[in-house]
Amino acid sequence: MNKSLTVGFSLFFLLANCIQAFAGNPVAFDVPAIVVAQRINPAVVTQPTLGGDLYRLNIVVSTYNAPDYRGSINEYAIELLSPTQSLRVVDFWPKNETYTELEGTVKVDSHRTKDEHFNFNVGANYPGVGSANANGDYRNQLNVEESYTRKPPMQTLTSSGTLHQGYGTFFKFRPGPVDVMEGSKQIAVLVEVPRGWRADLLQVVMTAAGVPEGNSRQQVLSQSRLWITTHREGDGAAAAQAQAYVQQERHLRGVAASAHNEVEKRSLPTFWHKAGAALNVVDARIPEDYLTRVIFGRTNRAFNDGSGRLPVDVRVAILDYWDQREGLLVMSRGSGSMQSQPAGGSAAQTVAYSNSR
Repeated sequence: MNKSLTVGFSLFFLLANCIQAFAGNPVAFDVPAIVVAQRINPAVVTQPTLGGDLYRLNIVVSTYNAPDYRGSINEYAIELLSPTQSLRVVDFWPKNETYTELEGTVKVDSHRTKDEHFNFNVGANYPGVGSANANGDYRNQLNVEESYTRKPPMQTLTSSGTLHQGYGTFFKFRPGPVDVMEGSKQIAVLVEVPRGWRADLLQVVMTAAGVPEGNSRQQVLSQSRLWITTHREGDGAAAAQAQAYVQQERHLRGVAASAHNEVEKRSLPTFWHKAGAALNVVDARIPEDYLTRVIFGRTNRAFNDGSGRLPVDVRVAILDYWDQREGLLVMSRGSGSMQSQPAGGSAAQTVAYSNSR
């Protein structure tokens, strides 16, 4: 390789690193790691059920806007999904909400005037008799006044609904009369679970959309994907399992962060690997998104797709994480089943984990 090409590759990687270092997310999201599921008496619920137990999940979603962001934020979208299809959405709050800057109704006055004016002058000659003239003027004026009231123009503040055939729900929040898109928002979901259900995982995807400074088109500004663990209220063993899962996920993320440089070195061990990956002609030996696949993907103890090259401490943390996750998902299956539960296979086998997103 000649010297100019080598310098070009060096500048390319330097520029890529600079861009990555300064590319921050304008919006940061947060949700509780654990949400306690509160039992609901089915007698107070009017929606039809499938014979399972009913629980309410109260979730606080927090958003933080970067102080140096100068663009506009037009919408927050929150998506909740039960990958095991053990949490069926029966109801959700808030519902669709609208607002207007006007109070009460709007009075409309309409005035129409129709004015018709016609002049004529007719002259006629009659041979042997003489001549005659006729002049006339015709005027007709119509005045119409109408007064009525109408509802003021409305704008959508919050919209919500179900997803994934009732095993998920979404909420969209938009700025209202006071343009404040930062802070905490309370959402609640009423779910039906199999009888004997004790704990579960709920995936949440949070997206911020807006227009960056100096741009004219709306685009996705930030997106986060997290797990929320939930367990039924008063179940100490389920609460302990949920806490153990949360601690193991944090431990895995910490080990992965500490081993970042080593993983990068093993993924692209030589300059030629780095150059080939930059030109999309060589695949990294370890997938760049391996941690996302581990946390949100299916359990795969064979460490396929290059993950077998990970450092030993990372692989051990992954195995421990899978054990804790499986221990939690066992509690989501319950002792009974709802009519709409997928037939065949365990909950761990039916987990979608949203890799197709």
